[in-house]
Amino acid sequence: MGIRRILTVCALAVLLPGCSGVIDPSKNQVEQFSGVVPVGGTFTKNFSWNNNGEVETTMTSVTPTPTNGPLNMFVGLVDSAGNCGALQGYVAQAIVNRTVQWGVLNKGNYCVGVYDPGVLTVAANVIGNFSHP
Repeated sequence: MGIRRILTVCALAVLLPGCSGVIDPSKNQVEQFSGVVPVGGTFTKNFSWNNNGEVETTMTSVTPTPTNGPLNMFVGLVDSAGNCGALQGYVAQAIVNRTVQWGVLNKGNYCVGVYDPGVLTVAANVIGNFSHP
């Protein structure tokens, strides 16, 4: 009986590292993004990772601050041509210093975008953090 338990533990130790489980969010990589959102336009930055896990975004600065309301941000997929398209359900207002927890995404090629929903009268400089596995 003791040998069976040892063999079971050894088999699990060999198999588990190959599983693509969800990575603990405390082990995420945090990358800064920055760019310019033109009036009526979008700024995007691409990211990729090799594990499944939770992602979140925090807008840290928008200058000048829009007076007609906030910008919007999204997480999207990068297609084979390098274009960034928002994922359904992954769009939120880009409120400075408010963290948006997006949920779990699988490994792959993604992007973060910040866009003007019609509130800018001049281009805005944006800075934020993106946490991903």
